[in-house]
Amino acid sequence: MQNKTKQKSTLIRDALALFIITLVSGLALSYIYELTKTPIEEQKIIKQEKANKAVFADAVSFEKDEELMQKAAAVNLASYDSGYDGIAVDEISKALDADGNMLGYDITVTTKQSYKDSITLVFGYSLEGSIKGIQIMSISETAGLGMNATKPEFLNQFLNKKVDKFVVTKTGPSSEEQIDAISGATITSKAVTNAINAGISFIQDTSPVLAGGAR
Repeated sequence: MQNKTKQKSTLIRDALALFIITLVSGLALSYIYELTKTPIEEQKIIKQEKANKAVFADAVSFEKDEELMQKAAAVNLASYDSGYDGIAVDEISKALDADGNMLGYDITVTTKQSYKDSITLVFGYSLEGSIKGIQIMSISETAGLGMNATKPEFLNQFLNKKVDKFVVTKTGPSSEEQIDAISGATITSKAVTNAINAGISFIQDTSPVLAGGAR
């Protein structure tokens, strides 16, 4: 009987110790999260601002378009084209000149169509309907293959072309809308291209100020 009582006491003591350890660990993690949350968010904002400027060099400032972002949060991009499944518009900012006149948009898009993890990119889109610049924000494709999507040799193919939709080709581009696939990384090439196409489709459909107005 004495042994059973001793064992029960030991179990209670161990359980209490485990509870205290778990509680302290949880509080510590919560404190660390709160401590680092603000700096992480600040760095994210700084990174986005730098990317916005990089893809729309003519613009002096950028202003989030809250109305379009609400529409983006509610829309299923696959409704424009089934090939846009797994793609989402994350952020839309107006690109403004020194006088506050609008030059176009910076559109941040994330696609899950990549070979590995999701790819997030931002591109500048002028009011005339051409891409001013593209920057990959997040990517973890295969080194030497899909990671080549970050290189100018691939991304520059999209620039300054007025097309509604780009198409990936493996035989070399023969028209404005054709994009030469990265060797050995067709999936990544299509993922990036579809992400840009989805962003274009959305902004053409919802923006009231693009050439010709919203569709």
